[in-house]
This record gives sequence, C-alpha cells and structure tokens, in this order.
Amino acid sequence: MEALESPLGVFTQLHDSNNHYLQSIWLYALGDAPAWLLRLPAFVAGNASIALCAVLGWRRGRLEALLAAWLCALCFALVHFSSEARGYAGVVFFALAAQWALESDLEAPRLGRALLFGACIVAGFLSQLIFVFYWCGAGAQMLWHWRAQPLPVLGRRLLARHALPLAGLAWLYAVDLRVLVVGRGDPTDVPLLLAQAVGWTLGLPIARALAAPAALVALALVAAGLALRARRGDDSWIAIAITFFLPIAVFAWLRPEMIPFRYFLIGSALTLLLCADLAAAAWRAGGVRRGVAVLGLLLFALGNATHWRDFTALGRGGFRAALRAMANATPGEVIDVASDHDFRNRLVLQYYARELPAGKRLAYVPSRRFHTQRPEWLIRHAPSRPARPAERIVVDGTPYRLFAEYDHAAISGFYWAVYRKE
Repeated sequence: MEALESPLGVFTQLHDSNNHYLQSIWLYALGDAPAWLLRLPAFVAGNASIALCAVLGWRRGRLEALLAAWLCALCFALVHFSSEARGYAGVVFFALAAQWALESDLEAPRLGRALLFGACIVAGFLSQLIFVFYWCGAGAQMLWHWRAQPLPVLGRRLLARHALPLAGLAWLYAVDLRVLVVGRGDPTDVPLLLAQAVGWTLGLPIARALAAPAALVALALVAAGLALRARRGDDSWIAIAITFFLPIAVFAWLRPEMIPFRYFLIGSALTLLLCADLAAAAWRAGGVRRGVAVLGLLLFALGNATHWRDFTALGRGGFRAALRAMANATPGEVIDVASDHDFRNRLVLQYYARELPAGKRLAYVPSRRFHTQRPEWLIRHAPSRPARPAERIVVDGTPYRLFAEYDHAAISGFYWAVYRKE
C-alpha cells in the first residue's frame, strides 16, 4: 500500500486477483493501524450478515428467520472471514443485501429497489471478484420471474437493474481487469477441499477420507432445500442454485492448480438459508422429522464450536510465537531469517517484527541472496502439518535442524517449521 500514489491506485496500480478493492482502500486510508481497526469492515459486514439472514428468513416465516440468523451466527466459515482484513465478509453481506433488494423488487418493482440492487452488485464486485457467481444467479432469477413480460418491458427493467453494475464492470475492465495477474498458490487437494468446504460450513469433521460422504450430505441438503423452495413457488431457488453450482462447474472446466474454499463462500452462506427452511419445515411437521431437525441443529452447533475452539487456540499460525522463539535463541542483535516463500513469509515476519523487544531486529534474507548470506534461521511453510516433517535439511550445502513447529486452525493460515543452522 505504501507504493500507491493515491486511493485510485488501488484500481490502477494493484493488478492482482487478490486485490479486494474496498478493503484495500480502507487499508490505504488507515496506514499502519492496529489490527482490530484493519479488520473492522469485515467484522461489521459479518455481524450485519446475521441480520440480513434473519430478514431473508422472515420472508418465509418467523421460525425461518430465527434459524437462518442462528445458523449464520454459528457457521465457522462466516465467523472466520469476519475476523480478517479481506473482502470475503463483504462479499457475503452484499450478496444477502442484493438478494433482499431483488426479492422485494420482484414483488413490487420500484426504482429505488432497482438502484439498491445495482449498488449492492457493484459493492460486491468491489469486495471481491468472485461476486460474479451471485450476479449470474440473481440475473437468472430475474429473467425467470419476468419471462412473461413483453420484450420492451423486460428490457427496461433489466436495464434499470443492471446498467450500474455493467458500467462499473466496464470501468474495472478498462483500469484493472484487462491487465489482471491471477495470484498463484499451493496446488489444491480436491478431496480435502470438499471435506473442508462442507466441514467449515456445516460443522462436520474435516478429513480427506470423509470427502465423499461430506459432499453427499451437502448435495442432499442443497437439493432438498432447492426443491422445497421450488414447490412453494419461491423463485430464489434459481439464484441460490446457480450461485452454488456455477463456481463448481467453472473450476471443473478450467481445472486451475489452486482452488480456495473462499471462492465458494457465497454459496455456503446461501446454503444456510436452505437449511433454515428445511429445519423449520421439519419442526412444523413434528414427529421423527422434528427430532431429526433438532439433532441436526445440535450437531451443527457442536461441530462449529469445535472448529472455533481449535481456531481460538491456534489461530492462523504461530507467527508471533515463532519470531519470539527465534529472538530468544539468537545471542546477538540481528535475527537473520530466510524462508521457502519470500512473498508470504517476509510480509508476516515484517509485520510481527514490530513487536520484537529492544535490542533485537529482523533481517530477512531473500532467496536470491541465500547462498551468500546463509542465515541462522530458515522457515518452511505448508497449508497443514506434514505427516513426517524433516528433522534435518540441507539447503545450498548448508545443514539445518528442526527447531520448532507451529500449527494453525484457520481457513487461511499456515503451518511453520522453523529450522536452525547447525
């Protein structure tokens, strides 16, 4: 952010797919602010999403409103992304807000509702570009609902609701998207991704071996929820179905090396609305169905509480503890450190280096200078702890021995293995 010449540079200088425009503007405006303040937009958006889930549920019934808010408030995935300085909590919030505006507008078309819908779509794009999946779903619901309208009427209504998003997208393309660089990451283990996506949303245990049954549970709930809304004549099933299945289809077709769970976050949030519908219907049915619904809700709460517990204990990684341990074990003033990923690890180390005690300072050694400086410390990172981390490694002829390991329990975090030169 320090290299930006103005807030406009968020759009004209940061040509990266990981750029979350609204959050980047916030970070630029605040500068070197406390972490809680940097995360404030996500925290506000996450809490506001609970209220929006209740509002959307209320349109189906009081019990649906209560259950939708409850599920949203407990869901580990939504809680997690409401605690970090990125745009994913905003993506969910603006999708829910756009859906509320859309449903209100379809009931009784008004210019104000049309403009609100368009503004939410623009804000969603500015939160993160994955919002395109929801926009496609909302547009399909709109077309289906107004399919019997004369073509001129349909055209005017669509223009009123999509002119602002289209103009905004055209401007984004002109200043950023046409030269956008897609960020890279670690190759995705697809079965593990399936288990994580379902586990972090519904509170199920996360294990690669559970990928198939977890996926079947999720698909059964989504299919049942969509069918329930369709039987009731609720056209929102179209928006939810497309938002849920479109990213799956796109990534299955493109087969990118990296597929993060966060790209499916809007679909996960909308799935909770379907689950609220199903639970409310089962409660009203009574008997065994009511018992199943209560058991499912309790397991949902217990499973997500387990994810929270682990996250509270381990966080996104032991970065602060690792740097403190290296500082304590380093006899001199300078803590010279290298790593297996300059971009990721250097940023984290530099952030926490501000907390080093007096008389200690960090000196990060980039990979290109490793062979000449041969630092005292070396960090290797991974999405999760390896089954058998190497006790001893040799890098450019320099031997290192494992000093400490630091786990994490976050959706976006890293395991660190800290090595010391022998």
